[in-house]
Amino acid sequence: MRLSAKTAPSTVHYLPRRRLLSYGAVTAGTLLLPAVGVLAQTIEARHWSGATAITRQPEHVVASTTAEWRSLWGRVGAAAPDVFEPGRMHAVGIFLGRRSGEGYSVNILSTSRRRDRIVVVFEERMPADIMMAQRSSPPPPSTRPVATAPSGFAGGGASFAPSAPAAGFAPPGAGATASLAPPPVAPVRPVAQPTSPWAIILIPRADLPISVEQRLFR
Repeated sequence: MRLSAKTAPSTVHYLPRRRLLSYGAVTAGTLLLPAVGVLAQTIEARHWSGATAITRQPEHVVASTTAEWRSLWGRVGAAAPDVFEPGRMHAVGIFLGRRSGEGYSVNILSTSRRRDRIVVVFEERMPADIMMAQRSSPPPPSTRPVATAPSGFAGGGASFAPSAPAAGFAPPGAGATASLAPPPVAPVRPVAQPTSPWAIILIPRADLPISVEQRLFR
């Protein structure tokens, strides 16, 4: 099983960037440490999630003002928490769109800084049966021909002639249909209500642009 990441486009509000300080020439070991820190710097973020957003269109939205923060929560159908600080925070809304039933959700994997931007990585959680169906392909159907007889019996070239009824068998037309059990009734699955999973991430930084990536399992 391979993991692949797909970058989804989103509206980004660019702000003035801080200049990166240049490091002097030092040993290779000490030079590698700040570089790794910049590439994999985890950012602590707060997030909310649910499965009943009002919007049914898949989209990624970045908010940098109070009005945009409230509009983000308007897509969910809830009042915006009074925690957003303009100029000091960014918020990202991830909306998966309409799904056919329950069991779908947005799982935030990481929020980190990569060089000159902040990257939010998420995955879509699905019901277990759908996840298994996507990860394993079914075996190909058998193409071997199967011979069938006109009366529903498979194979064999013997013919059957009318004769006296054998012991233990009822003669034709004498209550034969009454002895047959009714076929089993397949259970009827209830109709699942559609859902619209969502997540909103509050990032306590506003100095770098934001990208959103979705992790796909193949």
